[in-house]
Order: sequence, then C-alpha cells, then structure tokens
Amino acid sequence: MSNVVTLHTDKRWKAVIEYEHQNGPIKIEHYFEEIADLHLIIEHGPDWNTLTRCTVTLNRPDGGAEQNSEEKSLKEERT
Repeated sequence: MSNVVTLHTDKRWKAVIEYEHQNGPIKIEHYFEEIADLHLIIEHGPDWNTLTRCTVTLNRPDGGAEQNSEEKSLKEERT
C-alpha cells in the first residue's frame, strides 16, 4: 500500500515514512519546507509505535545527481 501526501513538490524536504500494518507495510511520502515540521507529520500519521523506517532526503529536481557530478566539481575548481 502506498500513499503520497503532497501539496507542493517544490518543498525542500521529502520524507518517506514506513509503517507496519495488518495488511502489510504502508509507505507514505510527505513533502515539507522545514525539517522541524517532521515531528508534527509523524505525530499526525498512523500510530508512531508502528513506524519502521523514516527516510528524509532533500527534494531536488535532479534527484541529487548534480550534487556529485563532474560538472559541479569543474565549476568549483574554476572559482
């Protein structure tokens, strides 16, 4: 089972929270601007005692590829 909770995909952070459920694991994606909001998302979600994993990543349009790219390292060398 998978749910996506997204109001704006241009939010800074993405959290994928996984919960155990009687019908199998549940994954819910959340997009939010401030990392401090994560605790509110977890508190308002399913029972936090069933939380098995929470993965938080920067929500980048390039999927993070630019971060370690050769082009980026070349730009840094030039400056």
